Amino acid sequence: MKLLNGLKINLKHNILLIITSIFFVNFILNINSNGNQLISYYLSNRVAFFILILNSIFYYLLAMALKSLLNLHSLSLSLCYFLSSYFFVDFFLLIILKSQNFQFTFLIVSFLWIGLFFTKGVKHKWIYLLFPIYTIIYLLNKTFSTELFRNINYIELNTDVPVQWFEMAQRISLNNYFELFQNNVIDGHGLFLSYIQALIFKLNFFEFDFTFVRLNSNLFLIFSYFLIFDLFTSRKNKYLASLAFTSLILNSDWLTYLFIDSLMLEGIVSFFFCTFLVNLKNFLSDKLNVKSSMFFALFSLLIFSKQFISLLVILTLIYLFICRRDKNIILAFFIFLLDNLYKKFFTPSVDGFEYTQGLNFSKILSEVLTLQNLALENIVKIINQIFIDKPISLLLGIFLFINIFNMYKSKNIKIIDNIDFYIVIFNLFFIFTLFIVWWKDFGIQSSFRYALNTLHLIFVNIVMIADRLRE
Repeated sequence: MKLLNGLKINLKHNILLIITSIFFVNFILNINSNGNQLISYYLSNRVAFFILILNSIFYYLLAMALKSLLNLHSLSLSLCYFLSSYFFVDFFLLIILKSQNFQFTFLIVSFLWIGLFFTKGVKHKWIYLLFPIYTIIYLLNKTFSTELFRNINYIELNTDVPVQWFEMAQRISLNNYFELFQNNVIDGHGLFLSYIQALIFKLNFFEFDFTFVRLNSNLFLIFSYFLIFDLFTSRKNKYLASLAFTSLILNSDWLTYLFIDSLMLEGIVSFFFCTFLVNLKNFLSDKLNVKSSMFFALFSLLIFSKQFISLLVILTLIYLFICRRDKNIILAFFIFLLDNLYKKFFTPSVDGFEYTQGLNFSKILSEVLTLQNLALENIVKIINQIFIDKPISLLLGIFLFINIFNMYKSKNIKIIDNIDFYIVIFNLFFIFTLFIVWWKDFGIQSSFRYALNTLHLIFVNIVMIADRLRE
């Protein structure tokens, strides 16, 4: 009996180590067999790796400076605030800025941040390192831009990128947000994520003509480390969780490509969505206040992101407003209303989100209630898509098991206390519903990508519960 209890205690205390070991060993075995394009790129291009490290240092210092300035307790959230602020200004002042190019908006918002740093951030030590480091990395980025832009031996793994995601980021960079909003490449698709891609390119290279640079996408792995480091006080757990996440992302060329080495949107939306959700409870308030209102306003910008994340953000805001009676949600609803007004005046022919266009909701509801004309065989097809990537399917299995176990042990199934779990479950429910009811014979392979929109949230939820089980 003592031996069994001892094993249980050791298991609880080392669950994160066990999870990390499984993913790391699998990663090493897979790399030895198949290699990894991104790792090979940096092994053969040490200058590019050195520039990535210096850029990472700058964004770390920027996050530290913003964290002090805004009195936040999160590096990742500070960075999300900064990047979102440019879109926030462009969106709110759309009518004023619609005739100005993207660089004009970029300069205006940048000067506002610089002014804020110097008027309110003088006492923070990070401010004195920030601008010299930015000058250095900017000059290095420009000096080696030809080599960085070349993308030697890079393989594009998705045909959507050149005709959709590259086109969208390029048009924002060359023109502005309004031009793409009015003449979208994909009717009704949100532009927040493409805007972030154009913004990071502008921050790092300050050029008009947008091009894909691996450095810019690779930074989202670094940003993910910021998110992980925000979660733990234990240095050991920070390193273990970072190693586990790295092993997961670099395990296959496809996952690397999808999240940190292309213009695909999954990595950006997963990072932003998770960052806001893990910080959400810190900004709930019974009273109206600027700090909470701004958090939910910036969180609501994810309405303009990707399939189902948009819907999940709206549902989360509605839940908080109705069930928690949080008045700080009002500004977020105003953003949603303003977007609909913009669409009514500037794009009257576009009918809502892309995946709801042409939907006959009454017919769909009738088919669901009567169980008629449903492609139930797609359930197995979607599950098979998830099982293609074994580490991801294992991660999802761990997520389901550890959450159900945690709720059973704590006897707590409240939505607000288990919001990560319910969000992921709803996302999966929406995916199955889409392909059973609407996209019956179309794009079943996309179901895997839709599930990965919450990858950061799934991973972070697991490591946070694993850390709590040690107590």
